[in-house]
Amino acid sequence: MFRDIVGRKDLIEKLIAAAKVGRIPHAQLFWGPAGSQKLPLALAYAQYINCHHRLEASDGHDLGGLSSDACGKCPSCLKFQQLVHPDLHFIYPNNINGGTIKKDSRSLDYIGQWRELYQETQGEFSYQEWLEKTGIGSNRQALINIRDCFQILQCLSLKSSEADYRVIVIWLIEKLHTPIASTLLKTLEEPEPQTVFLLISENTDAILPTILSRLQLVKVPKVEEAAMEKFLLDSGCPGEEVRLLAQRSHGNLVEARMLLENNATRLTFHESFADWMRICFKADIPAIQAFAERMGSLGRESLKFFLEICLEEIQGCLLTGNHCTRWLNARNQEQTFWNNFSKYVSNRNVQRYYKLFDEAIYLTSRNAHVPTLLTDISLELCRILASAKKDLASQTTR
Repeated sequence: MFRDIVGRKDLIEKLIAAAKVGRIPHAQLFWGPAGSQKLPLALAYAQYINCHHRLEASDGHDLGGLSSDACGKCPSCLKFQQLVHPDLHFIYPNNINGGTIKKDSRSLDYIGQWRELYQETQGEFSYQEWLEKTGIGSNRQALINIRDCFQILQCLSLKSSEADYRVIVIWLIEKLHTPIASTLLKTLEEPEPQTVFLLISENTDAILPTILSRLQLVKVPKVEEAAMEKFLLDSGCPGEEVRLLAQRSHGNLVEARMLLENNATRLTFHESFADWMRICFKADIPAIQAFAERMGSLGRESLKFFLEICLEEIQGCLLTGNHCTRWLNARNQEQTFWNNFSKYVSNRNVQRYYKLFDEAIYLTSRNAHVPTLLTDISLELCRILASAKKDLASQTTR
């Protein structure tokens, strides 16, 4: 429903006003940056135009500051909220997954995973999360294919079952396989009566102009910081962390969700990184070996996340050393460490740090032996830090 959307009140009111006077375009494109709630907003709109008992604030209903919204209780609303309405159809990028789907994939093959992921994330997930959910994996490219276009045509050949408006949602239309675009052109230009196409995009530059010209654009900006803070607070984020995570998410709800899920882990990994740098600074070989064994007990995904945090820590030190702290959003303990360690991260050696951690992430994904890998990285860090100490000493004596 509209009142479940984070912020967006001005945009929602425009959609409500247009729907009330019957100005419902047959093809709309909800576009904006990642994590801006384009898909949930489009589905809230679809639910609203098909609701049998819309609520009005003027009748005394508390709608979170909105003038009107779907009731959320009629049969149509309940089916839309569960994504099972017979007149609600979804098209999204897909491919074979090498397991359950081995040939001629189509969107309908993954409808179960689609509904699950939508409910798990409240409709705000990334393309990469979708690939992982379906088992397609990052080694295959997922596209909207010709079978999906035929599925749309088949849906349009059937009469609406219950809804006032049959709704076809196409997620990430920029993933449409270019050679088949002509299949959709006439359908988008002259759809069947009472049919609404709601297309979702994060990159309008990648949409064919012939498709784009047939759509009414609905620009969905990133989430405002105040609305993001409220979302995080309502999601159980500790009060003292709300502002920091809101700033770090940069208006992206997918990023905010991941930050919230990994908040405690991120702080633990910061402390682990600081400890690691201290023992490498001292070239304490027994401590390095103990650290490598301890971190080797992590799962590979957790270790990759730790190494990504290491890259962020190096970036924080570099920006701090170059007096660019206004670009940083950090806790007190992070900023204190960056202030102290930044003298050992300079424009001269930062590429060595980046290359080291980038290669470590790659090798971890390739099933390297973790204790050996971390020991090798540690020895290289000892060399980098020794060189940095030598440079600092020579600057001091000048």
